[in-house]
Amino acid sequence: MNKRLVLGMVFLLLLGANVALACTFQGYVHCEGDGTPMAGVTVQVASTDGAGFTGQATTDATGHYFVQLPTYTCYRATVVTAAGDHVVSPVAGYFDFCAAFGATAPSQDWVVYSPACVTEEMACWLTGGGAKFSPITNSSLGQSGRSKMEKDYNWGGNVNPGCSPTAGDGGQWNTIDAARKLHFQGFAIEVVRCGNVDGIPPGSTSPVTPYNYIEFKGTGRVQGVQGNKTSYPYVYFFGRAEDRNEPGSNGQRDGAGKDRYFLNVYTNQADPVGSSIMLVDVDENPATVDPLIITDGNMQIHVSGCTAAAMNIANSMTATGSKSAANGTPATGEVAAPRPSPMSWGRIKTMYR
Repeated sequence: MNKRLVLGMVFLLLLGANVALACTFQGYVHCEGDGTPMAGVTVQVASTDGAGFTGQATTDATGHYFVQLPTYTCYRATVVTAAGDHVVSPVAGYFDFCAAFGATAPSQDWVVYSPACVTEEMACWLTGGGAKFSPITNSSLGQSGRSKMEKDYNWGGNVNPGCSPTAGDGGQWNTIDAARKLHFQGFAIEVVRCGNVDGIPPGSTSPVTPYNYIEFKGTGRVQGVQGNKTSYPYVYFFGRAEDRNEPGSNGQRDGAGKDRYFLNVYTNQADPVGSSIMLVDVDENPATVDPLIITDGNMQIHVSGCTAAAMNIANSMTATGSKSAANGTPATGEVAAPRPSPMSWGRIKTMYR
């Protein structure tokens, strides 16, 4: 028999075996908060090796999906979200993986925020700061950065104080970008949602609340400091604070228990990514929400004055002795964070470092 023909037949047999042995990629898609299964959601998988494979599956009534993988190679999976929805977990919004012969079949569960999932309003408010005093904002500011020696940002303020959207025009939130010599002052703030970080126990412990993160947005302004002449008199912003444990971040050894902070300030409301001018984020990509670990200070989420449902859950958690997310110690009481005093924009003279 012709040698080339034999080699060709062997190649086809091996190719067929590879396809036959390829595995499935599967998992579940569910709502953030109560974990309700999300049916009818499309999960797409595309190869990242240049082979050009693209496959997809739609979740069933239990939120389950599976996609047949044709070859053992690397892939990227994404969830096709509806308008107003977004992926909460994984935080990158996508999942990269490789399928290998003999390895466990890859899988990934997804948590999605969707207005269709929300059956009851989730209300909360925020106070933050308390590490250092800044003459720029005339208030106490916490710090966040990549190490204790690298204080990239100072931040502090309150959001939706007393759970009232009208009190103090929704609060005031300050952030100083040390490297770029910029000061952001946010006002006309509104809470987008309250919820729980996927992968750690729900709720926060001081004060006791059913939630451990808050997302908020509003308008504000950005002014250069310490010789920087930059001036943006009107900007938009989106922020996220995670109250993961007590005591704050300064005395917390477990990295999963350290509070975290994300902020994107932008000039075009229709293009938050392309018009970003100030960003507090791990990978410095405004398209994804990757909060920085806080090195000093504390984020504190509150529900006092909010919905009766939130208060009932918090009271129930107190009665049963809710646990800290990282060290398992019982919650004991409420320790209020410092509230920054309002400041005059014209009083900015020097920058706090």
